[in-house]
Formats: sequence, structure tokens, C-alpha cells
Amino acid sequence: MEIIERIKLDVNQLKIKRTNMYRAIAKTYKKEMKPLDIQSIYQICESLLELNKTATTIIAYQIIYDQKDKYDEDTFDVFETWMYKYISDWWDCDDFMTHAFKHVLLMFPNKIKRIKKWINHERFAVRRSSAVILIMPSKKRLIDKSIIFEVCDLLMNDEHYLVQKGYGWLLKEASIKYHDDVIDYLEKNVSHMSRTAFRYALEKLPLNEKEKLMQIKV
Repeated sequence: MEIIERIKLDVNQLKIKRTNMYRAIAKTYKKEMKPLDIQSIYQICESLLELNKTATTIIAYQIIYDQKDKYDEDTFDVFETWMYKYISDWWDCDDFMTHAFKHVLLMFPNKIKRIKKWINHERFAVRRSSAVILIMPSKKRLIDKSIIFEVCDLLMNDEHYLVQKGYGWLLKEASIKYHDDVIDYLEKNVSHMSRTAFRYALEKLPLNEKEKLMQIKV
């Protein structure tokens, strides 16, 4: 595919290889992508993901996010397939879940229960995804609080520290718009949560509340 070769050449010509540089490359193709249908864009992005390179992965996720006005209900299925096939670490999880995948979830909230199936996956990055996809919606109070706490309950005993950080991060951001509910949740589960998740969850709380909860955790 000619466009893939051009993107690879763009990456190779970079003198400084950073995430913002990769995103900038993706954005230079936004106008070229605009006339394409969503199926053609899926094909381009998956070809980039199949290369299994940091640069082309970031570019693929930026390209598909820039075309979010073309998402339809089938996009959730496509994105879920990509997650199972390609998400393997915290950085690609966080990129995909907080941008493109989050957007399609908010478009079709009837799909939200499906994320619970991710929690039992063998790869930690897929399990982490179930929490991270809810972070941006929780910051804006766009989802029911019950799904936040249900996912955290299901991840509570996960042994991987990056999954613990993932649901701790979710609780931290949720504490802004669901403050009292998060405090109640932390008080109720203080003895069950890992120290890693618990400390992450406290980060945006007022100092007096943070100190009070830390005393309980000791």
C-alpha cells in the first residue's frame, strides 16, 4: 500500500523520534484521509499496526482518532479486535483507550458492559484497558458511577502493578466528579486494595482527606 510506504519513509527521516513527532506525521495525512470511507481507513491503520513498531502504532491510533466523525456502531467491534490483537503494553493501551476507543464507547454506551469481558484476559494490557477506557468519561461525569466501581471491584485482586495503577488512575480521576462516592469506596476497600492502586487513587484528593485515608491504610 503506497501510503504505508510514505508513512514509513516519513518516520525514517525524523531526526528526533518522539511521540509528538509521530502524531505530527499522522496529522499531515488527515486531509488525504478525509475522502476515504471508514473501511479503507481501518485497512490503512491495521496495516500500520501489523508492523508492530512504536512509531507506526502511534500514527495508526492518531489517524483513526482524527477520523472519529466516521465511526459507526461496528467501530466498537473493530477496535475491540485491534485491542486483542495489538495492545501489549501500558503506552499503547493508554493511547488507544483515552482517545479513539473512548470516543466510540461514548457514542454507543450500550456497549459498555462488554468491557467487563476484558478483565479476565491473559495479557495485563487488555485487563488495564478495562479501567483506562473509563478514565476520560469519568473526568467529565459522562458515565454511571456504578460501572466505575464494578470494574474496580473486578480488578481489585489483579497482581500486575500496571493493572493496579490503571484502576487507581481511574479512581483518581473519578474523585473529581464523583468525590463522595470515591471516598466511600476507598474507605470500604482500604484493606483489599494494593498500596499501589490506593496511592494512585488519592493523588487528587485534598490533603486532609488524603492523610486521613493513608492513616487507615497503614
